[in-house]
Amino acid sequence: MADKTKKRIDKSKKASKPRGIGKIFALFGKAAKGLKNFFINLKAELKRVIFPDKKSLIRSTATVLAICLMFAVIFFIIDNAAGGLLNAIGFYSDGNTSQTTVSTTVATTASETSATTSSESASSEASETTAAAEG
Repeated sequence: MADKTKKRIDKSKKASKPRGIGKIFALFGKAAKGLKNFFINLKAELKRVIFPDKKSLIRSTATVLAICLMFAVIFFIIDNAAGGLLNAIGFYSDGNTSQTTVSTTVATTASETSATTSSESASSEASETTAAAEG
């Protein structure tokens, strides 16, 4: 008899799983708890942060700007040297080929268009001749 009462107690202890809209509310509840914990931990971390004084901040900023300027000058020198070297060996042409390419492309497109037009007119003449022969 003790077993039967024990089983009844175990069944009543089980929490019912949320269904339908209850799942959505449970999800928002968990998200809200997680968000609350995040902000509590954020506040605690910000209390531990040691912000630099004005002198240290200026010194760090000047160091970063100096390093950026140094790298900019280095990359400028390397870029100009590489460009000059490539121009010297003839990698870059004088620029006349781009104009020739454009005019060649226009001429090719024009000739293709005229060839298409003449082939269309020839096929329409052949259709008329076939129609006349059948009729």
